Amino acid sequence: MKRLSHKAYQEIREWVHRNARPLDLALWRYYFEEGDRETVLSELGYYQNEDGGFGKTVDPDNWNPDSTPYNAQIVIKMLRQIDFIDVQHPIYQGIFRYLENTKHRSDYGWHFTIPSNNNHPHGVWWDYNAETNVYQSIGTTASLSGFILRYGVPQSKLYSMAVEYTKGLIENLKSTSELGDMGVGGYCELLEDLEAAGLMEQFDYEYLRGKVPCLVQDKIRKETDNFMANPLEFVLSPESSYYEANKAEVELALDHLVDQRPEMGVWGIPWEWYNGDIYTKAFAISENWWKSIKALEKLLILKRFRRIAD
Repeated sequence: MKRLSHKAYQEIREWVHRNARPLDLALWRYYFEEGDRETVLSELGYYQNEDGGFGKTVDPDNWNPDSTPYNAQIVIKMLRQIDFIDVQHPIYQGIFRYLENTKHRSDYGWHFTIPSNNNHPHGVWWDYNAETNVYQSIGTTASLSGFILRYGVPQSKLYSMAVEYTKGLIENLKSTSELGDMGVGGYCELLEDLEAAGLMEQFDYEYLRGKVPCLVQDKIRKETDNFMANPLEFVLSPESSYYEANKAEVELALDHLVDQRPEMGVWGIPWEWYNGDIYTKAFAISENWWKSIKALEKLLILKRFRRIAD
């Protein structure tokens, strides 16, 4: 079993302090240097719009200042990871208001891409496409719906929307294998939230509980050339319900994580925005932001699996 050395950890720490956005540095300090949640919340405020949603490069790959449903998803994930679930806080109330009122949703869920993305530097996957939204929106809608059902107000319009979306997501799973790039991860989050909220009887829970682990295993073992099928995308700790069934793949991925770190630096990212000379300057900035974000994510996983040397 390979472990990241203390020297390597210090090199990563120094790199992050030199290069990270204030938001990501606040998260780093929270996880590794006894920082506080309030600083993270304060930094997130710079990315929140008047409509309650988030834009302004909160996702470094999309420089659209407008709010998007996916941005709401990643902010909720960020807040959950720092154990901040005060849904009465203005930051959450803003998100709920945005999700309830945004025009960027259809009968199948909240949209993955929105038209105004095309007016700003962004990765090619953020090009607006109404056709691919039908399946690329699955992961976002599942993730958001699960959170709303677990923490939202049952009497609210937003909660009712989440109920209908969840029913549709489960039925859709019975008839299609096209789940988009982030669909499997979204179903994982939805299943966990339904269980935590005790809502198993309201939906076809038995089907979902049996199907999701198979989706995770298939993605890990059949999409070996897809970086989004890395087992560490789904198994975030040894306590994960998906760990035992995928233990060999997870442990190998952890070894690779230690081996693949460049000497004196942090891990790179395995994607580019476009093939060709489009937004090259913006992508160079985004790429550097992502390195800090991914360094934080990878170190958290290594820490949970006891893969950082004392």
